[in-house]
Amino acid sequence: MRPKLRTGYPVTIHGQAFTKVGIVCDVSAYDVDGTLQVVYVDPAFKARRTTVVWRDGRFEWADPSTPGDNAEDDPALETYVTTVKNGRY
Repeated sequence: MRPKLRTGYPVTIHGQAFTKVGIVCDVSAYDVDGTLQVVYVDPAFKARRTTVVWRDGRFEWADPSTPGDNAEDDPALETYVTTVKNGRY
């Protein structure tokens, strides 16, 4: 059973090499195909927006080979970037 989520909620993103915590910034496709848009901080401390998918009872990277789009300069994501960079989730 998938969890109920809203924007601003933290989610754990599981991967083969590492696990990250991200902040949900878009849930519009969640009910349709189980995907979310999430803002997380990469190893270089840059905020990125990526897609995660609900698979086998947990959230995983939709495409682990790409780190996601830069979220630092997007004014619509400013609140999520600040939240994830300050670690206040």
